[in-house]
Amino acid sequence: MSLDIVAEIIAKTAHCKIEDVKPDVELKTLGLGSLDTITILFELEEAFDIEIPNEIIPEITTVNDILNNLDKINH
Repeated sequence: MSLDIVAEIIAKTAHCKIEDVKPDVELKTLGLGSLDTITILFELEEAFDIEIPNEIIPEITTVNDILNNLDKINH
């Protein structure tokens, strides 16, 4: 999955600069809470035409967690 698209969606939701969205950054550091994470995942589902299982939501704490899970879903 493209970090660019993921970063763009996260930056839009977090109201931060896209440069601040790096793989090792925790979502809470960007000011995102659990509802924001769900919003991001919903937008990623739309962008990539995939379905993200709800069970993975609690394990997503960093940008890299999102990328890794998207890779698992896509394969």
